[in-house]
Amino acid sequence: MKTLSSHLFWDVNRDEIDPVQHAAWLTQRVLEYGRWADWNILVSEYGKPRLAELATGLRSLSPRSLAFCCACFQLPKSSFRCSTLMQFRDR
Repeated sequence: MKTLSSHLFWDVNRDEIDPVQHAAWLTQRVLEYGRWADWNILVSEYGKPRLAELATGLRSLSPRSLAFCCACFQLPKSSFRCSTLMQFRDR
């Protein structure tokens, strides 16, 4: 996905990123550091149902990204893996 913002790839070679194999990584990177245009590219590439599936399986998301996902996908926080993992870290 050459059209995603270059700042998303500060630590990797963007030419080695496979949009199919690295879909979860790309989703997390865009949710945490992307711009609105990057998000719209992901939506057009994967579709909201696939993005919801990817996002709910992520091990970590910032509170801001988690709130965005809850609103965007109309899912409760408890649907996200990162939400249940955060509860254990707080103890």
